[in-house]
Amino acid sequence: MKPVGLSLIFASLLPPLYLLTQFGGEQSFSVLISQYAGMVSLISMALVQVMATRVRGVEALFGPLDQVYVLHKWLAVLAIVAAFLHDTIEAEPTLRDAAGAFIRGEDEGIAGELGEIGFYGILILGLGSLATFIPYNIWRWTHRLIGVFFALAAVHFLLINNFFSWSDPLGLYVSVFCFAGVSSFVYLTYKGITGRTKAYEVETVEVYGRVTTVSLKPGGKPISYKAGQFAYVSFEQDGLRETHPYTIASAPQENGSIRFCISALGDYTSRIHELKAGAKAQLSRGYGGFKPFAQNQDQIWIAGGVGITPFLAWAQALSLEATGQIYLYYGVRNRLENPLEEELEALQKRLPNLHVQYFESDMGEYIDARLLKILQGTCFDMMPIAFCGPEMMRMNLTTGLKKLNYPMRKFHYEEFEMRSDIGFGWLIKFLIRRLFKHTGKLVPVK
Repeated sequence: MKPVGLSLIFASLLPPLYLLTQFGGEQSFSVLISQYAGMVSLISMALVQVMATRVRGVEALFGPLDQVYVLHKWLAVLAIVAAFLHDTIEAEPTLRDAAGAFIRGEDEGIAGELGEIGFYGILILGLGSLATFIPYNIWRWTHRLIGVFFALAAVHFLLINNFFSWSDPLGLYVSVFCFAGVSSFVYLTYKGITGRTKAYEVETVEVYGRVTTVSLKPGGKPISYKAGQFAYVSFEQDGLRETHPYTIASAPQENGSIRFCISALGDYTSRIHELKAGAKAQLSRGYGGFKPFAQNQDQIWIAGGVGITPFLAWAQALSLEATGQIYLYYGVRNRLENPLEEELEALQKRLPNLHVQYFESDMGEYIDARLLKILQGTCFDMMPIAFCGPEMMRMNLTTGLKKLNYPMRKFHYEEFEMRSDIGFGWLIKFLIRRLFKHTGKLVPVK
């Protein structure tokens, strides 16, 4: 993640805090905290909506898209927690009448109802988004609805009777974020209808156990991408129309052809072997910042399972004049069942400085940090490491590397799983219990 993007997010949450302190003389502390929590929720959720657009400026500002997804998730968590605090803190603001006299807060009316529906919708769908056991197709459609509830929360902010007006500096500031968030949601909905993709056609489908290799040719102008990036793909075949991100398993080709290696990890990918040659497909441009190291530098590549795909693209893009020694350590279940072994052998013949070593889990072999140091010797600490594989494999590896005092700034990886929880199951359970305790406040809009 880029520091400039993180700094901007942090800075965006400060002006409301400062502007609210101006009302400290007439409002209680609990009122100010409740209001600030609501504004933090709106600003955070607006930024979440902006990030979801995947426009080019998002990666330029916040970093590669796989890292943007992580930031997207944690901003959503912040928005959920802030919305929860805003709704549960019992605080009634002091208002002024037309003459400027202080009066007690009035009934919130429809604005209050919209706020309740909006915030509870965000809470329910937000918590559901963190539940990785929910099937992708259900998660995807319910995830889109968050924008609807955010829009309701934004309308609540604009219509609610409060001790400040939306035309005041405080109101205008938050309104700008509300507008940006709602506009992003409208853009996402529109893009989902019109699409900003390139047309492709499936050339070949090869099935090797749980891995399916799909090669495609462009129907016109091909997408733009770099070796190591991923693209969003949807196939125009019944049962396979969902859009999913896949790492591209080939370097850019002159004829525009492209290839993906897809592992059967879920309901959708378990059906990908049913794909037929000749089927049409829609591909997005390339995303991500998993870039190859300098070709004159000795380096280590570590892959787990289908995480080999970006390294296939890297190797294909290597120049024959590359002088750096490349050590690829590949964790597989069984080497004999590995569909990419012949391709890796061919790459080694073309690139004499590429060295591949397998680790077969069926044989009790695992990639271990201490073993890496033994294999690489005294040069180990000087060599950068690129990793792509399951999260648990990465966590075990990084734990071992830290114990060996390996400089972690040289460890590069891409988020292998786009959907993940927050590691705080107890927090989710607590919020759900509190949520259902308060849902009695939800009433129909009259």
